[in-house]
Amino acid sequence: MNNKETSINKVDELVNRAQLAINDWQCSGDVDYVHKAYANLQQAAIRLTLSRQAAKPKKSELMYSVIGDTIAADYENLDLYDTPEEALKEAKDFLKAGDIVTVLEMAESNWQPYICIDSLLEEFQNQAFTEGGEASEPWGDFIAGKAMTAAADELEDELNNVLERWLEKYQVEAGWYKETGKEYRYSFDGIDFIRL
Repeated sequence: MNNKETSINKVDELVNRAQLAINDWQCSGDVDYVHKAYANLQQAAIRLTLSRQAAKPKKSELMYSVIGDTIAADYENLDLYDTPEEALKEAKDFLKAGDIVTVLEMAESNWQPYICIDSLLEEFQNQAFTEGGEASEPWGDFIAGKAMTAAADELEDELNNVLERWLEKYQVEAGWYKETGKEYRYSFDGIDFIRL
């Protein structure tokens, strides 16, 4: 049995345990069974997420691009190559002897959107004010007040967990590359490149 089959069997086992715990809760009314079901389902979800991530084809984390005096640098649309050598090879057609170029190392962005609870609560307050005018101010003060700090933090965590699962489900990734700060300078002698 391979790792994928083992992982799926473990997920099935965890889901079955959760179903049994729910049945026990329905028969007994004991809340502990609900917590056991939740824990088993949470473990199953984590295993599925990890197996999905392992199954994704790994993209190259680093790419390279060339800029120079005779190569216009459109930072929004840089051509990316797997190696510095490939980037230099493609740049040859645009160069003459004596030109100096820079190979930029680029890394795939791992940025993800994030829900800021303060901004969201402010939006809720604006909606409430639009609906209820000044009569809504006590409600707005309450949801943004110190008494609700822990509850707001909990909401922010839960919303970001939902957002993360949604992004993963639909494979929504940044998809762009940004400079790492490493640069390699070369001089072109008309035939080859000399590292500076």
